[in-house]
Amino acid sequence: MFKKQAFLVFLIVFSLGTILHAQSRGTIVFVFEPYTIDPETGEPPDMTWIYFLEDAGYEVIPFYNESLSTAEEATLDTLNNANLIIVGRRVPSLVLGDHKEAWNGLTTPLMTPNVWGLRSNRLNWFNTTDIMSVTEEGAVYYAIIEEADDPVFDNIDMPGLIVPWVNAPFDAIGTDDAGFGIALARLETDNTVLFARFEPDVEFYVGAGDYPSGHRTLIGNGTDVSSGPPFNYFNFTDESAQVFLAEVAYMVALGGGPDNAVKKETARPTTCFLAQNYPNPFNPTTKIEFMLSEAGHTTLQVFNIQGKLVGTLADHHFEAGRYTFHFAAEDLSAGIYYYRIRHDGFTDVRKMILLK
Repeated sequence: MFKKQAFLVFLIVFSLGTILHAQSRGTIVFVFEPYTIDPETGEPPDMTWIYFLEDAGYEVIPFYNESLSTAEEATLDTLNNANLIIVGRRVPSLVLGDHKEAWNGLTTPLMTPNVWGLRSNRLNWFNTTDIMSVTEEGAVYYAIIEEADDPVFDNIDMPGLIVPWVNAPFDAIGTDDAGFGIALARLETDNTVLFARFEPDVEFYVGAGDYPSGHRTLIGNGTDVSSGPPFNYFNFTDESAQVFLAEVAYMVALGGGPDNAVKKETARPTTCFLAQNYPNPFNPTTKIEFMLSEAGHTTLQVFNIQGKLVGTLADHHFEAGRYTFHFAAEDLSAGIYYYRIRHDGFTDVRKMILLK
């Protein structure tokens, strides 16, 4: 008991020091379990992340209550007033799953490297319960950059769009499918998702039934919830560490930035509206409409219930205005289908039913 009390006193002092010396790039709440100590450092293994973020100029508030569905109002205020929440590797994935709706319901942008917590039986960001674990020591694994035009890669030298990403050992989410998320980087050896974003209010994957209330990012490297040393929690290469910091800056901006007293309403973009198809149910054709308040590149695609693309109705630049497309399904089987629009960072998905 004394050990826990002494450590909590240290953490309180640490938090106050952090606030006093912050360089005001933004406020990050970092969630971690504080009682496991790395004998090499004498501190919790997730502290490496906190120091890295502080060195980059962020105010970091350590946070220890993972049980959001029973949290006090003051605890929720801490999360809701931050620019970004990061859930560390040491947070038990089972606890996250027990409070899934509360975590997914946060409107503050949330980032995590905790791949165990993102499986379908936990926070449900990915349609898998599998984890890929690489146990060898010292090898460098490379990532294929899928969205090379994304600004987080601007300062990275990318010969052939392949960059060193992680120093083994490490864990990765066991799927190559990011659902309705955007996969930005994949493991070179098997296309496993390493880095993905999810937009607010869009189902994580077909049939998930769970939606993020704010912006979400997985940026994977290192191992999760290791029971003993060496913890290997922070295994970025120099290149992926730069990407991590660029993604932090991007998410902090979405969360209102350091000077924002009232958080921006980033969870409800207004540049696009996707209407429900009509008729619905339909056989064999239906009409899909969308409206754009700003010009931009727009895609409109249809997926079956397994998430397989079955049709692309639009994929080019549109001016602002109202557009109507007819979807013909003579060659498709009866059942549930989903249609998705993407327009300059905005994503929305709706369900339709084909009867035959």
